[in-house]
Amino acid sequence: MIKRLVLGYVAIVLVLAGSLAVPFGLVFAQHQREAFAVALERDAVVIGAFYEDALQGDLPVNPEPAVSYSERTGARVVVVDQSGNSVVDTAGGGQRSFTSRPEIVTSLSGNRFSGTRYSQTLGADLYVVSVPVASGTDVYGAVRLTVLNEDVEARVRRMWLSLGAVVLVAVIATAIVALTIARSITRPVVDLREAAARISHGDLSARSSVADAPPELQELANTFDHMAARLERLVESQRAFVADASHQLRTPLTILRLRLENLEATSHDRDAADIGSIIVEVERLSSMVDQLLELSRAGGAKALPVDVSDVVSRRVALWQAFADDRGTALGLDVGSEPACWGEIVPGGLEQILDNLIDNAIRYSREDGAVMVTVGRASDGFCVVEVSDSGPGASAENMEKLFDRFWRGTSDQAGTGLGLAIVSHLVIRSGGTVSAAPGTTGGLTISVRLLACDGPEEAAGGNGSSS
Repeated sequence: MIKRLVLGYVAIVLVLAGSLAVPFGLVFAQHQREAFAVALERDAVVIGAFYEDALQGDLPVNPEPAVSYSERTGARVVVVDQSGNSVVDTAGGGQRSFTSRPEIVTSLSGNRFSGTRYSQTLGADLYVVSVPVASGTDVYGAVRLTVLNEDVEARVRRMWLSLGAVVLVAVIATAIVALTIARSITRPVVDLREAAARISHGDLSARSSVADAPPELQELANTFDHMAARLERLVESQRAFVADASHQLRTPLTILRLRLENLEATSHDRDAADIGSIIVEVERLSSMVDQLLELSRAGGAKALPVDVSDVVSRRVALWQAFADDRGTALGLDVGSEPACWGEIVPGGLEQILDNLIDNAIRYSREDGAVMVTVGRASDGFCVVEVSDSGPGASAENMEKLFDRFWRGTSDQAGTGLGLAIVSHLVIRSGGTVSAAPGTTGGLTISVRLLACDGPEEAAGGNGSSS
């Protein structure tokens, strides 16, 4: 936007300057050439006056006035008699006829001649002036002056260069002023864009600051702030409602499960099987309530630096016993590179790993394997991958894995919230999460977190800069 505004201002100045400078330059050039022609013609008349008596009385001609003028101005002076033969020629040489020259013919007929022609000998343009030497209607000869028009063209070129310099200065000044104005206009827009970007990344407290903006942008900023405040209230109220509802449901569900367990213990085998199925559904509902509560708590925190390799190692160690009970080989690969620090909301990486490892173990086949790897991508992101040996997912269902309450088929275990919580926590932390088929079957979930400096790297950077 700044570039367009600056180019617009510069284009206007160029059009205005061109519409003024070009006509002025053309008029000035024409005036210079006409003034030069008039002055040269006047000089030719004065020189002709010196030789009028000599030509009229057929007397010896004194070349001194012509030579003196030629030395002073650099012009070539030719004086011819009535028959067109030269009597004075400052270029040297003997007497010769100039009747083949159109300017001499014109002057001997009693008329003046002025114009330019190209000299093959000199290889340059010449300005030619020829006037008759006459008394009344009688013509006794002619005077021709030829001079290189370099001086006139040099003055014209200097004038064009001066006009170009003026236009250039005007354009530069306009560009500076336009850049200042454009920045003052676009700065509020940039602030609004940054505030919108922060909100899109989950920071609902972001507000715009456009106190010095034009009234129209101030009105837009106020509307944006009102919208952001309302959105923040709506999200907070929704989060509070989910948290309160989840918290309130935990107690009656716990009581219901205990009573069903007591009832199961005193019931007949057939009734006990039905009650056991009900208990399983109550446990799934309790798990769903717990995950909803965790999901509602994850929205307000800010991402902080975390040693990803260390957290992954500890969580894998905690899930090792569960994997052994299920007959699943749980492996860990942190590589040989230095520890990777990533940004994540507090407690978020633990929840992410718990959900991913739990799903991977539960969906892996018997005697299957689950591998957790940690590494740093070429673009600097910290990458955590959890691969299982389960049934995997079709390409169509791959996009639905992170939808809330999606479980593939209704008979699958789980609440359908685990991967949704993972996605929410990762995106809330500024990272990305994706799913892909595993290299040896099953599914691989990849979590990419924004890399950051750990405490030792930050301290080292501060020390080197001091």
